[in-house]
Amino acid sequence: MRHKLIALGSIAVLTFMLAPIGGAYPQERHVEARVDRDMPEREDINQSYVLNPGARVELSVISGPVDVETISGNTAEVHIVRMGETRTDLDCYKIAIENTPDSLVIRHRQERTDECQSIRSRQRVTLRLPRNVDLKLNAISGPVKIGEIDGTLKLSGISGRVEVAHSALGYSDISGISGVLTITIPRLSERGLRVSGISGRVELRLASDLNADLNVSGINGDVNAAAPNVTINKVGHSNFAGKVGAGGSVISVSGISGSVTFRGE
Repeated sequence: MRHKLIALGSIAVLTFMLAPIGGAYPQERHVEARVDRDMPEREDINQSYVLNPGARVELSVISGPVDVETISGNTAEVHIVRMGETRTDLDCYKIAIENTPDSLVIRHRQERTDECQSIRSRQRVTLRLPRNVDLKLNAISGPVKIGEIDGTLKLSGISGRVEVAHSALGYSDISGISGVLTITIPRLSERGLRVSGISGRVELRLASDLNADLNVSGINGDVNAAAPNVTINKVGHSNFAGKVGAGGSVISVSGISGSVTFRGE
């Protein structure tokens, strides 16, 4: 049976659009990030690193798609295509990679000379990471796809479609997304899952035997229970509470400008 609840309240319009990259590099133009094409000038980066269990992996300030695959073992593989409209654009920035056995940090860094004040650049990132790491992505202007991470997953400041396979072992905190967000949830750890500040549709795909409590607040859009194991009721102006199965760890969803759907997987 499909239940449809409509939130009557409204929340303030989310101001995040391309702010992550604009905020970090206010004079850099990333218009080309909206176009899914290669630029004339390019450089390929292919590196591998050995990481300890529980290592911290961070990726930030990327203009283009990011795909994170998870694998067994302890070797991380980094594949990045670095692009620029001209050779000068390409030479004006670099992708800095810092590595220790306990961390892997990847960041965009732009030169601050007069010649490099306004550049046209784009990146395409593919990471193959051990499952047992903590992953943080911030300031990404492009679609993001992430496999199951056993450690903590934190996503913020992303402009584009986001697809996440939530792990049963880790905790996911996802915020500041401008685009459609889809999360597949086969299991939940005791810490549960938190989703907040999304400007776009949110879809949570739930396993048929999942047990969780639902806390939904500040929704400007429809709330849909499209799975037989989900019950949800309106409890306030724009707030809802419910359960998946028998209840359990908390799935918290708040500050959404768009519909929220709990769907069977």
